This record gives sequence, structure tokens and C-alpha cells, in this order.
Amino acid sequence: MTRNTGTETPDRRVKLGVLLNLGAGLGTTPDEVFDLTLEQATAAEQLGYDELWVTEHHFIRFGMNPSATTTAAFLLGCTSRIGVGTAVALSPLHHPVDLAERTALLDQLSHGRFMLGLGRGGYRRDFDVLDVDYARWDSEPVAGARRILDLWSSTDGVEIQPPVRTRPHPELLLATSSPAGIEFAARNRLALQHYFATPTEQRVRLEARYAELLGDERPAPDHLHTLIIVVDDAPDARKRLAASLRAMFRDGDHPLVPQAGDRHIGPDGKPVDRATMAASVADLAIVGSPNQVVDELGRFMETTGATRIAVYHEAIGDPATTMKSLQDFAILVAPQICAAPTESAGSRTVRR
Repeated sequence: MTRNTGTETPDRRVKLGVLLNLGAGLGTTPDEVFDLTLEQATAAEQLGYDELWVTEHHFIRFGMNPSATTTAAFLLGCTSRIGVGTAVALSPLHHPVDLAERTALLDQLSHGRFMLGLGRGGYRRDFDVLDVDYARWDSEPVAGARRILDLWSSTDGVEIQPPVRTRPHPELLLATSSPAGIEFAARNRLALQHYFATPTEQRVRLEARYAELLGDERPAPDHLHTLIIVVDDAPDARKRLAASLRAMFRDGDHPLVPQAGDRHIGPDGKPVDRATMAASVADLAIVGSPNQVVDELGRFMETTGATRIAVYHEAIGDPATTMKSLQDFAILVAPQICAAPTESAGSRTVRR
């Protein structure tokens, strides 16, 4: 698999991955949640997915994964081909030297299969319990990314061990929508990561600004688009997804740091309640038969120019449906989406 560090002309082959969030609702016990995570990862590699992406959350049931790098390390050890990345490691809660060292170590041990994605989160309890100054939220993920790049290139004055294996450095991605974040990512040719609930129009605007700031004619790196996609043509599939999302947002609805904006904003710019937000995100999701998924995902890719997708199958909240969707997407959808670039993705038809 071709690894793109974000500093070279990227391979425009479509890359498909799986987003793993480890939500408590995926099992009756934590054991079941973690077993399902490993089952998804193992199946994804066997089915030909290119990447796995793991989230990080603290003290909430929305995602029971307090260390994205630890979970990524475990999955790297359980696999042999697939790339594994963080979507995201919460940079305000980590020392950049620690992240730089961990990434270099995983880069060496995995022969370049690890990718570091950074974001800033914002739950107040994380900062309070871990004794982190709220002010760090303002400067991240840019401050952390800047220091990490300097450490990897040995321009920081600190020589980390081991050095990175991937040259010029392992892939570093930023989950950011701030002007400073977009500017830093573009200036350093770092790919963006898009949250699964981000509307298509906002993704297009962010990438247009990124392209404007890039400043040369070389192609941008492959930005990562996380999407809820459920291959399920049952009449109640979207309704079940909305119910799962209501429970997820309830589990993740915690106070934010004072300077963070409201997490759930409606089309009118005003905060929305959990149920409304769940319904909105469910409407944005791609749900249906293989044919429907091919058509809708193809249109999304044509609209955004996306060539790198991480599918959030488990958002449906049911282990059996999650595994079936993961398998059906790989067998019935992916071959059509990954067809020759000259073919219109939106007009492809699944052949059973």
C-alpha cells in the first residue's frame, strides 16, 4: 500500500477505510465492544480495506478509547498490511514530544503503517481531570503539529529515539476548521480530516480555502473524509440509525471548555438539541442497498473530490448489522467505487 506523507505528490487511487469509535452501546459489556473492534479490524484487512482509523475519548460512553495511539498499536500488531491511524489523538491532552516519540516508534515497528491524526476535542472534564490548562485548546492542534514536525526533522534541538522510518516523516493529518489550522495544514501540505457529521458543503468550503492557500500547482494530499455508511436496505434502517445516533449524542453531550463553540449547530446557526442533531446526521448518512450506496457515495466523491473515505459502519449501533455492512461494502460497493477514474462513480451499478 502506498503511504502518502503529505509532502509528496499523492497516489490518487481511491483509499477506503473503517472508522472505529468503540462506543459503549455496541455491546452489553466492554468486553463485547473491544471484541467487536478487533473483529472489524481483522475482517477489514481480509476484505481489502486500506486503512483503519481509531478515535480517542475520555470519561464518556460515546467512545471507550482513552488512548488512540495504544489502540492503534494493538491493531498494528494484530494486522500485517492495513494502515492504522488516529482520528483523532487529542493533542491538547498530550505532550508533543510524547506523541512524536510514540509515532516514531510505531512507524518503525509497523514499517510505516501508522498515521497520526491530530484534533483538539474540547470536553471540559478531560482538561479538569487531566489537569490541562484550557488555554491549550486555543493553540491546538497547530502548536502540537508544529513541534512534532520539528522533532521528526531534528530541528527542535532534541534528538528523539528512535528516529522516524518513513521519510521525510510519517503522515500527519489535522482535524481542523479554524483559519489558523487550515493555513498551517496547507503550508505544510498536511491532509485534513473531516468529522462524520460535517455537512458536504462545509467540507467543500474548507478544502477550497486549503487549495487557495497551497500556493502551487501540485495536487493537495489526500484529505480523509469520515462518513456514516450503512449497507442495509431494510425499510427501517435509517430510523434505527437515528435511534443509535440519539443514544450516542446523549452519551457524548458533556460541557465544553469555555472558549469552544456549541458542538451542535443547526442550519440557522443556532444550537440544536440532541434529537434534532441525531436526525440531521442520520439524514446526511448514506444508507441503503449496495446500488444506492454506490450512487450516493459516487455523488459525494464527485462533489467533494474525495479519494479517501473512512466508513463508520458501527454508527448503526448493532454488531450484526455493523459486520454485514462492513462485508457488503467491501464486496458489493468498493469494486465499483474503485473502478477506473475515467468512469463516473455516480453512474456505476453494482453487479452481484
